[in-house]
Amino acid sequence: MTAADKMLNDWLRDAHAMEEQALTMLKGQQSRLENYPELRERINEHIAETERHAQMIRSCLERRNTATSGMKDAGAC
Repeated sequence: MTAADKMLNDWLRDAHAMEEQALTMLKGQQSRLENYPELRERINEHIAETERHAQMIRSCLERRNTATSGMKDAGAC
């Protein structure tokens, strides 16, 4: 594996962990927005977008025969 491949894999794992952290944060906000239906709807849309982003990054990692970082993803909880 070249240095560029390693760097790209590291970047993709970091990006996936950031998406997982964003999901944790957004889902926490979602539960506190009962009295703000418009904002709650936008948070729901953002959650769906973020889930798609995480899936796209996982797909990139799979195509590169690389796994996500369990340790970094665990930091999202």
